[in-house]
Amino acid sequence: MNFHQFSAGLFLLTLFCLFSTVALGQTRKPIAIVLFEVSNNVVLMKVKVNGSKPLSFILDTGASGIVISENQAKELGLKLEEQAVASTQGGSIEASLVKDASLRLSKDVELTNIMLSVIRLNGLEAGFGRKIDGILGYEIFDRFVVEIDYVSKLVSFHEPQTFKYSGRGKIFPITVEEGTPFILGKVAPVSNQSFEGKFLIDTGSTGTISLNSPFATRNKLLELVPITKSITFGGLLAGKSTGRVGRVNSFQFGDIVIANPVAIFSQDTEGDDSNEEFSGVIGSEVLRRFKLIIDYSRKQIILEANKQFSGAYEFDMSGASLVAGGEGFKTIKVRSLIENSPATDAGLRIGDTITAINGKPTTEMTIGQIRQMFKRVNQTYKLSVKRNEALSQITLKTRRII
Repeated sequence: MNFHQFSAGLFLLTLFCLFSTVALGQTRKPIAIVLFEVSNNVVLMKVKVNGSKPLSFILDTGASGIVISENQAKELGLKLEEQAVASTQGGSIEASLVKDASLRLSKDVELTNIMLSVIRLNGLEAGFGRKIDGILGYEIFDRFVVEIDYVSKLVSFHEPQTFKYSGRGKIFPITVEEGTPFILGKVAPVSNQSFEGKFLIDTGSTGTISLNSPFATRNKLLELVPITKSITFGGLLAGKSTGRVGRVNSFQFGDIVIANPVAIFSQDTEGDDSNEEFSGVIGSEVLRRFKLIIDYSRKQIILEANKQFSGAYEFDMSGASLVAGGEGFKTIKVRSLIENSPATDAGLRIGDTITAINGKPTTEMTIGQIRQMFKRVNQTYKLSVKRNEALSQITLKTRRII
């Protein structure tokens, strides 16, 4: 994703959660297998709320509760009750609560007596370039053993009492704190020096590795990494986030070693990325390379490497962070820029609207497709750009920034 991972699982929500009740029989086979869609590395599932039409929810280990968008809550006529405060990337945000909701994930899986947090998700939708109705967090993972197959695009829900693993994957111990899972990991900014920390396993984050500002500062990581670029961007739910992006020599958890991954070094002073209680986040750019099984009942995750495992960890090669808006999310705007990048060399400015690429209107593309184009090295793109109602043509040639 352009420079910072879009994290829907960002919440370490301070909202309390109610346990769900599910009337289902026990079986050694999955209770349900549900097809999902992948958008910007994250899992999007269809969910019915109180018998509604199917809605798009992110399946997010990084969320300590279940969230529904304010717009969707109003459309469904849900009764909003007392206010609460949630911590998120870039700061905190107010949320309303809906009590005693029901969620149906499939014909065989329905959760009842659920509390929903009601939050504006407009910024999240702009980052993803699509409608996002909500976020599925802790209650799902607490109730089921959840198996995510990123290649087949299938989520399987198992009864914890009868689940038994017999595959070829590797089992890792985790802790579950404030409704979210953590694993011990080790960051090596250079080949001869490493630092251990506790990392959030975040299926709602689209990025690779991000490092919280206290962890990065305490270990002087930016002094050790040879090349980083400054990034500043609006938070998807609250405030603004700042940091630097670069590559570390390696990141390791258990005996899995990721070589030369992209890392975000947060410089935030408030919000989740400034939290001293954990070191950083492992995002879905890493997790999508495995079949991932999340088992809170046994305090473990299981990882089976898939065909995406050996793929390169690439970063945006344009220097332009984009958001989508307007009808159908077809208006592509420049949200922020990296200095001395192909985008600034070409003359792009914050607020510009890209209307066509190589003669093809951006209304015929998704923002995800454009981001993938801008992650290809040494590509030349002819951009039609609208600025203050004037249309101009510029040439952008991609290159590796980090």
